Amino acid sequence: MIAAPKAAPGECSLAVAALAGAREIIDQALNAEVPPGADEAAAEEIAALWAQLDQIRYRALSQMARLYARGAVARYSGYSTLDKWLVHHGQLPTSQAKDLARLAQHVHEETLPATVEAVEDGALALGEAVVIAKVTDKAVQTRDAQHFPEEQEYRGGFESALVAAKAERPGLSVNQLQSVARQVAHRLDPHRLDRDHEAAHAARGLVVHETFQGSYQLQAWGGSGDALVVRAAIETFDAPLSDEDTRSRAQREHDALIAALRFATTHTGCDNAPAPLAQIRIVVPVQTYLDAQGQEQPALDEHGRVIPAGVVHELAADAEVVRMLTAPPTGQVLDVSHSRRLASARQRAAAFHGHTTCAHPQGCEVPVAFCQADHVTSFSRGGHTVVANLQPLCGPHNRAKYQRELRTHQRRGQDHPPDRVPVPPPRE
Repeated sequence: MIAAPKAAPGECSLAVAALAGAREIIDQALNAEVPPGADEAAAEEIAALWAQLDQIRYRALSQMARLYARGAVARYSGYSTLDKWLVHHGQLPTSQAKDLARLAQHVHEETLPATVEAVEDGALALGEAVVIAKVTDKAVQTRDAQHFPEEQEYRGGFESALVAAKAERPGLSVNQLQSVARQVAHRLDPHRLDRDHEAAHAARGLVVHETFQGSYQLQAWGGSGDALVVRAAIETFDAPLSDEDTRSRAQREHDALIAALRFATTHTGCDNAPAPLAQIRIVVPVQTYLDAQGQEQPALDEHGRVIPAGVVHELAADAEVVRMLTAPPTGQVLDVSHSRRLASARQRAAAFHGHTTCAHPQGCEVPVAFCQADHVTSFSRGGHTVVANLQPLCGPHNRAKYQRELRTHQRRGQDHPPDRVPVPPPRE
């Protein structure tokens, strides 16, 4: 091993000195008391600082990848790979270090040009670039090599689609980018999901093990369509959560599954069976439903998971099919009803089409299943209850939107005489 220099040459560099001086200024700014009413501005300042740190880390990773490619750092440091160096010097978990090293390697080898350009332009954060590199590698490794023999061509198309999705919807979170990756994989190979589903269904099975201690173990496996049915049954028969309920999530789901099975056994052969209790909401483009050529848009459930077309056909046999007319190319759902304040179930389903989580502009992880149908233009201010004016918002962001509107309303009212101040709008 070659001995490292006694004094690390980087300790006295201009870059390190400049960063140390900047840190003193930042420390003073962050330790200062935030005056009342300035919380939002302070949070935005911290977000901007975070973005600058991301850029520094990105540049450092790129440089380290170049240094490791030359070989000297690996020889004198004793760490043969960049991820091991990051674990030691960056004090990072191994999995996170591997993800960062993967991105750095792609940057050095210029195999993710769209991602590099987006990061340098500030359109992608470091964490988002790491996810794009990771899911792109996975997609390349699991692609159908017979249909896509050119690895780099497939990688370029997959990566460009993810970067374009982020540019189109800047509020996409890291988790949502992973969901988009599954949709991109479907667009590149529309029939792959059906092939995977058929293989999983062919290998399906269920085993019940009874033990001598009076307990049992249940193990089941199969296709994604069966998983949708199982999950819907469990969610339907799960009792509402209360403060008195001390069961764990696993216990609640076990009890819900047993309740669903008991319901099935007591209604076997019933001529007056009740309406279906479990609901599985899937939005499928007509081209995909008809298995037509050019089926670029996948079928999605309400959580944004891509559903194979074969599963859609299986479930459609005894399901309610609701037609929604959309306006190409925006995908906006057309609607004419506006006499109600509360959105109907069909309006809610249509308005939530294309969303998997809360539609807050800055991104939110709350699934649409737990969101409220919010009026983009408030109902109290003339907004109609039509699909084009509805969006999914979680409770906290819906309330925050109302509070912002109320503050704006009050500030505008300060410019009018007391007898002309508008009455604050009612809470939706």
